[in-house]
Amino acid sequence: MQATTSSRKNPEMTRQKILNHTIQLAAEKGVSGVSIQGVADLVGVSKGGVFHHFPNKQKLLEEMIAELLQRLDGFVDQAIAKDPVAQGCFTRAYIEATLQAEPDEVQLWSAISMTILTEPVLNNMWMRWYQARLKRHKQTDDHLELKILRYAADGVWLTAFAEIDDPNETEHMKQELIQRSYFKSSNKQ
Repeated sequence: MQATTSSRKNPEMTRQKILNHTIQLAAEKGVSGVSIQGVADLVGVSKGGVFHHFPNKQKLLEEMIAELLQRLDGFVDQAIAKDPVAQGCFTRAYIEATLQAEPDEVQLWSAISMTILTEPVLNNMWMRWYQARLKRHKQTDDHLELKILRYAADGVWLTAFAEIDDPNETEHMKQELIQRSYFKSSNKQ
């Protein structure tokens, strides 16, 4: 009963806990592993408590993706702010985010990837985010070489995610892709 009383006093904190535990479940089990009851059990609220914040599972998953994309935006913006070279800055940030070895970031990407691969509505949210970032960075990252590097990062991620590759090789590939993003641009695209 303590969790319920605490939840009533701070609904925003409860909402955030629900989102965080949804991310955890999606990262571990994919979309099919996310259930309202499972999230409620992890948070320590009733199913009704989850429904108070999210009217259904689909809305919960959509909010989860929105939360993850917001976190991803922050990560990408920080990486770009630290990058002294404008050309390719988004691509390097994308590669860093995609092939991040930190546990929290791996969980974030796993949750996004597991979800967007299986849910068209959520895939559309991802694509809108990605297209908006490409549009935003058109002057610095609209080059075929950089597009190929982003695609390669996705392939390396898939290989690492499927545990076909070892983490040292993934790190080596990440560094190689980042290094290749520093090239002399010609007008050919």
